[in-house]
Formats: sequence, structure tokens, C-alpha cells
Amino acid sequence: MRLDIDNIPSATQISKLGLWGSYSIPQDNPYSEDEDLQPEIWALGLRNPWRCSFDAERSSYFFCGDVGQDLFEEVDLITKGGNYGWRAYEGPYIFNATQSPGGNTSLTSINPIFPIFGYNHSEVNKNEGSASITGGYFYRSNTDPCTYGRYLFGDLYAGAIWAATEDPVNSGNFSTSKIPFSCAHDSPLRCESVPGTSLSALGYIFSFGEDNNKDVYILASSGVYRVVRPSRCNYACSLENATTTTSPTPSPSSPSHANRWSNYSGYLFLQFSSFLLLLLGFM
Repeated sequence: MRLDIDNIPSATQISKLGLWGSYSIPQDNPYSEDEDLQPEIWALGLRNPWRCSFDAERSSYFFCGDVGQDLFEEVDLITKGGNYGWRAYEGPYIFNATQSPGGNTSLTSINPIFPIFGYNHSEVNKNEGSASITGGYFYRSNTDPCTYGRYLFGDLYAGAIWAATEDPVNSGNFSTSKIPFSCAHDSPLRCESVPGTSLSALGYIFSFGEDNNKDVYILASSGVYRVVRPSRCNYACSLENATTTTSPTPSPSSPSHANRWSNYSGYLFLQFSSFLLLLLGFM
């Protein structure tokens, strides 16, 4: 949905148009004058969007993690009036619903926008029990220059973080990689590890956040994690000691709706906090 909370409708408008009193409908909403659909709707065909965010450098990049049914977890680039396929499709796959409350939607009756990237449950279920994607943020802080410009996301049950990199910029072609992580050497609080590994025990990954400095945080059942300088986690980033950090030129354009995802290797570093700060790093 897309609402206008800054312009409250008058009593006459509420009565005449049947509007709610706490918000109004933006005039450029795609269905603002469609009697068959609610005027608040901005996009269709999403099953269970879980955490959406704008790229701070490109306002046209509005990404949502959308939780799948049994097969596929996806990240979608949300556009005005876009239809993302559910329940005709689950991700890029045809979905055969066992029940159809509200009627069936034929595949030929819609023009679905497929995920910008995502993953099959089977790719991570064997060892991690993937069940629910958690959408994140494009990393735009200068704290870790080797992570700059990548989209970070996770899975509620996997205890894992992924980074998606677009190449070339604005193409819609993303490659993704799962990123190992560990505590920083100067963490003021003890950080528990997964038995038999150096990975920090995140537990359930509920959400991501971003502060005014564009530092990214992860809210997990074991605490709150923040991206820090790579050297604090004993990782090497060739850009960390550079006198200046070059950022990609912001662009207002949207990417093409490519449906390709592949492995990508990179570096990512986190800090862990639970009221007091603990430090964590990705490699």
C-alpha cells in the first residue's frame, strides 16, 4: 500500500468519498480511480512481504523480501502497479494452489514481474532449515568500503547473511553469495559461536535497520549486529586504508527485470550489540 499521511482528508471528503480519517490517497496511486480495487494499493501479487527498503542512493530501487510458500524465497524490485505473480507463481515457478479462495488467476491474464533474485529452499534447507527470507538494505555507509553498494539480506531460520551485487550498475543483473562472519577482536562483550565453527550464533534473524550514517544493523534473537571496519574483525579490505572512498554515481533509473542469480565472493563485516556493543565480522 501507499498512503499520504501528511494530508488528512476533510470531514466532507471522508463522508463523500468514504475515506479513512487518518490518511488520504496519493493521486498518482495506480488504482486511485479504479472501483474494483482498493485505492491504497501500490503493487499486487506479493505473498508475505517481510522488510522493504529504498536504496539511499537510488530512490527508484525499492526492494522487498517476499516470503515464499514451499519452494522459493525472493527479493522483488517494487514498481507502481507491478504484479509479482502470487498465487499464479511462487518466484519464477508456476504455483498450483490446492485451494483458491476468491477464484483462480490464469497465467495468461497477468504480466508478472519475476524476482530480481532469490533462492530455492532446497539450496539451504539441508543444513540450515531455511523458511523465511528477511529483506535488508543496500549498504551505503563508508564504514566498510568493501561492502559498499551491495544489498544485504538474510533468512529468519538460517542464521546466515547474503550479499547481492549488481553488475553492471542499473542492469538488474545480481549475483549473490552467502557470507561467513565472526566476532570482532575488540568486542566489549562475549560473542557466542556456533559449535564447531567460528561463526557467531545469530539465532533467528528478524529484521535489518539503518541509521543516519547509513550503518546497517541486524536484529537477531541473540542481539543486535552492526557493520564495522574490516580490520576490527581481522579481515583485510584493500579500500579501508585509502585516503578517499569512491562511491558509485547515484542514478535515478530502475534496473531491467533480470532473473539471474549466481555465486559471488566478497567481504562483509558486522558488529554485535545487546544494549552494550559487541563486535562481529563477515568474511
